[in-house]
Amino acid sequence: MAAMMGMGRIIRSGERVALSHYHLDAEQWSAMLSAPGATLPLISCWADDARAYVLLLEGDRPLVASTAVEERRYLAPSSRFAGAEWGERVAYDLYGVEAMDARGNGAPALDEGGWTSTWPLSSRPGPAAGGLRPLAGSHLLRPEQTGLSGPLELSFEVLKGKVRSVEVCAGGAHRGVVSRLLGRTPEEAMPLVSRMTAGGFVAHPLAFARAVAQARGLVPGPGIRDVWMVLLEIERMSLHLFDMARTARGVDAELLATHCDHAREVIARACAEQGVSRRLMDMVACDGFRDGLEIVPLAQAVHAAMQPRLAALEELHRVFAPRLDGFAVLDVRLAERFAVGGVTGRASGRSMDMRRREAGMRLEALRATGSSQGDARAREELRLAEIRDSLKLLERILGSIGLEDDEPAPDRTDEGIGVAEGARGDVWYWVRLKDGRIEGLHVRDPGVSLLPVLGAMLRGYPVRRVPAALGSIGISPAGIAL
Repeated sequence: MAAMMGMGRIIRSGERVALSHYHLDAEQWSAMLSAPGATLPLISCWADDARAYVLLLEGDRPLVASTAVEERRYLAPSSRFAGAEWGERVAYDLYGVEAMDARGNGAPALDEGGWTSTWPLSSRPGPAAGGLRPLAGSHLLRPEQTGLSGPLELSFEVLKGKVRSVEVCAGGAHRGVVSRLLGRTPEEAMPLVSRMTAGGFVAHPLAFARAVAQARGLVPGPGIRDVWMVLLEIERMSLHLFDMARTARGVDAELLATHCDHAREVIARACAEQGVSRRLMDMVACDGFRDGLEIVPLAQAVHAAMQPRLAALEELHRVFAPRLDGFAVLDVRLAERFAVGGVTGRASGRSMDMRRREAGMRLEALRATGSSQGDARAREELRLAEIRDSLKLLERILGSIGLEDDEPAPDRTDEGIGVAEGARGDVWYWVRLKDGRIEGLHVRDPGVSLLPVLGAMLRGYPVRRVPAALGSIGISPAGIAL
């Protein structure tokens, strides 16, 4: 019977344990991985001592499947989903659970030999291996050389001065954040979630708050929902400007970079003058937002500060755009295969924007669509278009703030999935509660989806041009190794 069923139907034949989560036995798990027909897009893969999980998209809806880990082993999701390899490697480093028939070379994702114990989160951790492992590749970019804001190293095989293959070295970026959140109440965890990465001071806590609300069987009211939307759009504009400035400097477009910096600064100053942090840290709460936040004057101040600067940014982009033609191209087939989101995915033709499925979203304001060119020019043009959309969305929300909708509350299952479409892509949280505390947690930052496509995007480029390419892609090291 399983051979006649598609992937989604096989998953739903399992035991339903939460709104979108099904437990599969070993036979059902195997059937899912060998199901005929289309492969559902993989958002994330993870595992612990007890179970292995995949988070998939069916249309624009999340679908979670899990299976038991038996004798520290499970059948590798990467046998069907190429993007699952990173999660399998992380699970082995942290828990010592092995993905059978996995793709790739099985190299460590996080443990580079400097940990005090092996499999530190396992119920049976082992002694440390001792000694740092040598990094593969003939060329290495240290964190201070990548142009990124975080401790991520890139190891390259170089042929005749040009990149041939790339290996990501994330051990230095791993902070053990998720393990520190286990056992806390969501309210106790929120300050740390809010500091997860500067690439998502709003997006990460918002996705977490939505997951917690679903686990508790709650739906935030329209007033809270609209405040969250406003905060997310302000952050989107600020981060788009940051990434545009980084890209511009990579191609010696200093004038454009300076204008982006100034525009980002006026947004930050408008936030500070309204009594909130310059980068909107600690604004989102599990049940709403920070006490004393006046969202209407904040949105008005940011809109007034940013709107007059947009025309100059667009004109400067037109001047310098030819320098970005054909640079760091992501093919649409790779974008689809690895579920690359955000500007990088949409500029390559993968038209996925999770804001479009949100209740209460003013869809008429979301007009920006990406091309299929997939190069740095397409990404910058889309960032500018999305800034214009964000300003329009602020206007729409201010004109109808607290607009009612009929979104039903889910049943309380103590498990939830939350997503927020951040500036750099879709941020996902999966949360399981027990007695009001976090028993299980998984975080998927959009940077993870970029790891398997970096090699293709950078292949053939001189190593000296890699930092400029990374700036255009918008990768954030802090969100990759949590």
